[in-house]
Amino acid sequence: MTCLAWLITLALILTADVSLLLARSLSWIVMEDFGYDLISLAFLAVLWTAFILLYRKEPRRLVLAAALLPLVLLTLSTISEMLTSFVPGFGFLMAILVVLMPLMLVVFGGALIYNGILMWRREGAKIPNLLSLIAGILVFALPVAALGLVMISQWWSLSLAFIMFFASVFSASIFAMLLLYSWVNARFPAKGRGAAVIVLGARTINGQVTPLLRGRLDKGIELYRSQRDPKPYMVPTGGQGRDEIEPEGVSMGCYLAEQGIPQEQILVEDRAKDTIENLEFSNQLVRAQRGDGRLWLVTSDYHALRAGLASRTLGLDARSFGGKTAAYYRPSAFLRECVAIARDNLKFMLLLALPFALMIVGALFVATSVS
Repeated sequence: MTCLAWLITLALILTADVSLLLARSLSWIVMEDFGYDLISLAFLAVLWTAFILLYRKEPRRLVLAAALLPLVLLTLSTISEMLTSFVPGFGFLMAILVVLMPLMLVVFGGALIYNGILMWRREGAKIPNLLSLIAGILVFALPVAALGLVMISQWWSLSLAFIMFFASVFSASIFAMLLLYSWVNARFPAKGRGAAVIVLGARTINGQVTPLLRGRLDKGIELYRSQRDPKPYMVPTGGQGRDEIEPEGVSMGCYLAEQGIPQEQILVEDRAKDTIENLEFSNQLVRAQRGDGRLWLVTSDYHALRAGLASRTLGLDARSFGGKTAAYYRPSAFLRECVAIARDNLKFMLLLALPFALMIVGALFVATSVS
């Protein structure tokens, strides 16, 4: 299916979401509550069925991530309205949750700052390690800055406040979209049968795998052992960094052999310098031994979504899986992945940003008119 067709699919899903919300809020459908609830549920069932079918066919599409978030929000909204109508006191409970949302935001920002400090202490003061700290500070700083700009009450300050608000909402939406879809990919992998398990490399120390890399290798071993004969090849992939005594692929191959993987099933790739080369060089090794078949890509859990997207860009028949990562490492790592995915799919992100840009233009017009 072409990119245009997928964009049309996304537009149809979003239009359906908005139509149902408008129908509810403006009472365009006149019927008893129970009948309306049945139609709402049937409509949601159609949307979810379409999503599941598209996901099973090809999960490595950002358009599905963009469709999933509004679909989940619409589902929660519909269920919430039904429970409010039929369960006494549920509306009051929802009101309490709404009131507590600012407190939840404070807790979220505080957790990010705490995680950022922890990353600083354990991993060093490099920018990639401080992303959660920066994000946590912004959670508190942006509302204060926006309030100050509004209090100045000049056209330029109001305009800047509007831009900050919509940019923050867009960034948070992209983060939520990717986080949700990454979780879905991890919980509901579309495996197929694997011809090879490709384990993406990471830094080694004195030829020994680190806990981060061990998590990837152990996940690869789990996938290898889950498949019946003929067993897939195990492909540890990674070149040699400046501070490494041997290529990562070689160190990884030794670890796999120590864990009982037969040497004849291990194809070491030792030249790759980045994810794209990991995939390209490993695919060449596998195709030389086994002509076709799906590739199972194994990396860290926070990186699995981007690895899958990259494999599709290269035209590979592949599915990605994530190994366990230390909990403290995930927030900054996933924020880094979000930035990388946005960079790699800039045109699609600009398309998603278009409604926010239109709202900013409208807000600027209002701010200019008021002043």
